[in-house]
Amino acid sequence: MGVLFMKFSTFIIVLITVSISSLFASPGISFQDLLMQAELNPKVQLEARRLAIAKGQAVNILSTSKIMIDAKAIENGKVVYAVFTDLLDVYNGGYTAYYEEALRIIDPASSRFDYGNGRVVDNTGGYFDPVYQQFSGTDRYLMCPDWTGDQVYLFNVANGNLVENSFIPTTNPELQSPKHALQHPNYKQIVISDQLSDVVQRFDTNGTYLGFFAPKTGVNLTIVDNMRGIAFRSNNNLLVTVGSGSNANTVQQFDSSGNHIGVFISSNVNSPFDILFRANDILVSNSSGDDITRFSLTGTFLSVFQSGTNVSFAQQMHQLPNGLIAVSSFSTPNSGLALLDANGNYIRTMAAVTGNRGVYLLGNGHYLVANSTGVHELDSATGTLVRTVTTGANFQYLSYYNPDAVVSSGDPGVNIPESYALYANYPNPFNPSTNIKYQIPASGLVKITIYDVSGREVEVLVNEVKQAGIYEVSFDGTGLASGVYYYKMETEGFTETMKMVLVK
Repeated sequence: MGVLFMKFSTFIIVLITVSISSLFASPGISFQDLLMQAELNPKVQLEARRLAIAKGQAVNILSTSKIMIDAKAIENGKVVYAVFTDLLDVYNGGYTAYYEEALRIIDPASSRFDYGNGRVVDNTGGYFDPVYQQFSGTDRYLMCPDWTGDQVYLFNVANGNLVENSFIPTTNPELQSPKHALQHPNYKQIVISDQLSDVVQRFDTNGTYLGFFAPKTGVNLTIVDNMRGIAFRSNNNLLVTVGSGSNANTVQQFDSSGNHIGVFISSNVNSPFDILFRANDILVSNSSGDDITRFSLTGTFLSVFQSGTNVSFAQQMHQLPNGLIAVSSFSTPNSGLALLDANGNYIRTMAAVTGNRGVYLLGNGHYLVANSTGVHELDSATGTLVRTVTTGANFQYLSYYNPDAVVSSGDPGVNIPESYALYANYPNPFNPSTNIKYQIPASGLVKITIYDVSGREVEVLVNEVKQAGIYEVSFDGTGLASGVYYYKMETEGFTETMKMVLVK
């Protein structure tokens, strides 16, 4: 009897031990594999969020101890969470956990719980509430989609300040994992590629949903499945990167109204993510194989632009005024912001922020970068962190938005100029500021520079790729002496110089 009791007791102890270890066991998937899986196939993350909601678990938790917990996958019938213990260097100390284990490392009394169904329990006293900065109608902006709230944030392009966190508000099922937002060159509209809805969606600039853009007739997985980055050609046709389905590893093309034209790039891309137009070629970033490949402006493969371990899982690329290319390097071993020269040669990596998806050079000379936990400002000279602008969401690509760009709201082609032009500034004479209007008939790099009467460069007002359209930029002469100044516009095949007078 004693032997049987001992065996039964041992069985109970083993059973309890197994139950406890099962309760607090860690998932089998590694932290990096978890992030990669969600990045390549966000349907996995969507299913995890749905299961968390069904179980009454939070889909995202933020602690004032600077820990973020985010639902990413499903394993053994349970939600797998990514636990970010460093909101800047996301791979530093990050690990995977089931819900019960994740809850043990935070203090619920100082955490914010997002349950994914509109219910948010904030025990932080608003610690993570967005901090907005005043803006005016003359400002220019950067749009950045957010996977956590399925919305689009707006930042000031001059200094990176947060302007609005729901420029394009949460709209479901239209937005389920918005990746890339662009200003349409013809319409007064914003188009957004969405990885899960498999459609480029249309919104007006008040955030109102307008319908499908590409494919124009709606979801068609035989054309696009798992879209990522998008870009407009100089003729205003839209290019869309495709990661899955029958057109996997291609770039598809749509006309300016969203009708499918056909394949634009069909080879030498492997899980493509972003498209960057330069003056004479196109760069495509890839998550697999060669990191960045180069094509002609008509889609013909030219060469491998960058390959090797210096860039790991290239996402958004941004061309700098000096011709260098800033690349968001998402995964290890070289996660961060990589710099390449104009020929693709590696220069260095800034690793203060890792898990990078989006990048843009601000007017103040700093970089704005986006990753899995926030949007951050980096010193472009040292690569060190200047500040975290906002946190608590999965941020994606950064793209320029000019609310004053003169475009049509009707049929394609209306109000698109037929020629290049630089107009007389107004007012003229001026004190202390004046406006300069210009137009371009096709997308391309535009540079506008201010010179004094001796030919010395005073300021570069514009130096970036612009879509076809009519634009206006302001010049502030505060701090300059009265006198004659010149402004010069340079773009492909066009140069014009005009005179203006500053009178104080």
